[in-house]
Amino acid sequence: MKERVLTRRDFLRASALTAIGAVVAACAPAPTPTKAPTKPVAAPTATPKPAEPTKPPAPTATPKPAEPTATPKPVAKYNEAPMLAELVKQGKLPPVDQRLPIEPLVVTPVEQVGIYGGVWREAHVGINDRWQNSYFLFERIARFSPDFTKILPNVAKSWAFTPDGKSITINLRKGMNWSDGSPFTTADVMFWWEDVVLNDELTPTKPVRMKIGGELAKVEKVDDYAFKISFKQAYGAFEEFLPSQIMWVPATYSKQFHTKYADKAKLDAAMKEEGVDKWTALWAAKRMDLNNPGVPEIFAWVCKNKLDQPVQIYERNPYYWKVDTAGNQLPYLDRKERTLVPDAQAILLKALAGDIDYQDRNVAGVANRPVIMENRQKGDYRVLATLSPGTYWGTVFFNFTHKDPVLKELFNKVEFRQAFSLAVNRQEVNELIDKGTGTPGQLTCKPNSPWWKQEFVDAYAKYDPAAANKLLDALGLTKKDAEGYRLRSDGKRLSLVYSVFTAGGDQIPLNRAELVKKYLKDVGVEIIVKSVDRALWVPHVHASEHDIADYAANLGFFGNPPIVRGEAFLNAEGNQHIATQWGLWNESGGKQGVEPPAEIKKLWELYEKTMAEVSGEKRIQYQTEAMALHAKNLWAIAWYAEPDLGRFVLVKNNFRNVPDKAFDVETYHTAQFFIKK
Repeated sequence: MKERVLTRRDFLRASALTAIGAVVAACAPAPTPTKAPTKPVAAPTATPKPAEPTKPPAPTATPKPAEPTATPKPVAKYNEAPMLAELVKQGKLPPVDQRLPIEPLVVTPVEQVGIYGGVWREAHVGINDRWQNSYFLFERIARFSPDFTKILPNVAKSWAFTPDGKSITINLRKGMNWSDGSPFTTADVMFWWEDVVLNDELTPTKPVRMKIGGELAKVEKVDDYAFKISFKQAYGAFEEFLPSQIMWVPATYSKQFHTKYADKAKLDAAMKEEGVDKWTALWAAKRMDLNNPGVPEIFAWVCKNKLDQPVQIYERNPYYWKVDTAGNQLPYLDRKERTLVPDAQAILLKALAGDIDYQDRNVAGVANRPVIMENRQKGDYRVLATLSPGTYWGTVFFNFTHKDPVLKELFNKVEFRQAFSLAVNRQEVNELIDKGTGTPGQLTCKPNSPWWKQEFVDAYAKYDPAAANKLLDALGLTKKDAEGYRLRSDGKRLSLVYSVFTAGGDQIPLNRAELVKKYLKDVGVEIIVKSVDRALWVPHVHASEHDIADYAANLGFFGNPPIVRGEAFLNAEGNQHIATQWGLWNESGGKQGVEPPAEIKKLWELYEKTMAEVSGEKRIQYQTEAMALHAKNLWAIAWYAEPDLGRFVLVKNNFRNVPDKAFDVETYHTAQFFIKK
């Protein structure tokens, strides 16, 4: 498995997990109310005309709320899939206009209005790969525009904030239903809040992004299709979190597994059947996303069997609440079929043979790219770029709270970190390890992000061993042993264990570390490379047991601002690898961890300003200042950023409405995918 860092998808996935019973992203103010999208046009009377293809421009600014547009009017007649029309004819389903909300979400197809029918074929390797499906299925309050410059309506048709930025009212779509035909209303939102989030057994740790100033939000029902969230103080950063919000649970279905509502005898029987002795364990089992046939969903397709079966099947949701510009109810495809295979190599072979319609997970790595490109014609597929967050591979994390006082003192001197950075030839590492496809530079945010500056990339990133030697000499590290290694202040050799994150036999991180070892030897610092399995690397680093450690990081990108990432503001111990003890001190109010230096506290002040600020322009200013502090202090050091084409997807040539450059498939509504005859 190729090395990987937390991306926007991972963040959204985590938010989805917590929406069921743990953590959900925050809510806060924006200056402009968001209205519903463009109205649907009348249904076609003949062959649908293709829509003009759309291509996303390069993002240039922080996402803004969608511009207000006219409220869509109901079309004279909606169209539906033949398989659903037959069920209507048999009296097994209500007519399509009764299954859709009053104002369905209108999706403009990427290429053209599609045709109904067909199967979307995928492959997976087991339970962890269920999250692959979450990228394609999960629905949230809002979504990013394809260029990540706006935040658009999704489940919510609109939202509005109070002038003081302390509360938001969210309006759901009237007439929207769950996949079983039951109404989707604020009753499902209030059940999620009152009976899941506020239930200490299900959610002992309350959602951090539902708090501001240390106080949990208040959620109130306004009416059946509107709810209000109020905070202690202004929470302007919420507009950057809207696309991560899942704030509902199917109340009617879920109550049968909740101790507050279920008949005790029936609950005990269900626990016995499931093989658990606590109702919370039963709840977790019955609420496990993407692996629970029978759970009402609002997805385009809903699962019909579990993923441990040879083929997991998802069938179209007859109550799906989106239509295309011609009034055709989505999705176009009848179902998804996810074939269980033993390993990633089996997925690659199926993809090369043309037996998969859309696949990125477990195949899209640098090592696989040559064979994937060579087999495009044989496999009848195309290779498209996906979102690149500009991840910096080989990021070095120092142990600023080391138990060894000598190393602790060295690591906390910015001159030592500057020397370490200047000693490495980034261009050569990039050429030898990733064939020159990366962009050498210092750890910062991704280009095209509104917080990016070239000076941040260039900070102490030039290969200059002479300057590195000079800095090390100035630190008093002038004495050397017989092998040319510098001696510490206590007379011991300056030797650092380099803990390298590895997974699945991937040799790239180790090969990169060996190059770093060579460069540091040239300036008199011994590096001992130590391979650490991915399951052990995080606890090893977060317990401050390392000297220096290698993995990956980025400080934010369009669609995933710095406030989302722990690395950027170093405020959340559980979400970052840079000085976790500093983050723990902040999170615990000084009761745990280690108090940080003044520059870190300055970073936290910027974080608090960013979170409260209603003005998007001012938030950009604060986040740019945070990037500048990173460039100045080098709290972590990186070698090069992955290229825009570093992540890609295999798509069958007849599998359409996939954008030529899929920045992120979630922004394009996968329900519009179709198979062209």
